[in-house]
Amino acid sequence: MISYVMDKDLLNTILEGLFWLATAWLTVFLFLTIFSLSNISGQMDEYKILQVGKLAIIGTSVYVFFWALRGIISKKWWY
Repeated sequence: MISYVMDKDLLNTILEGLFWLATAWLTVFLFLTIFSLSNISGQMDEYKILQVGKLAIIGTSVYVFFWALRGIISKKWWY
């Protein structure tokens, strides 16, 4: 019978990689937010502000999800 249990080191390595990928994701989305704000600076209305705000929220939520997942499973909250 094949065992599907991952060893702890492999799981920690995968979670670490996903965490750093989420960090890159957050960085890209924050740069997109800053770039978008600079482009709409003279013509801000509620719709455009909400669209730009979604970029920051999406980037942050993905980062926080993988940070919490890594912390809960690996008990590693800080690098």
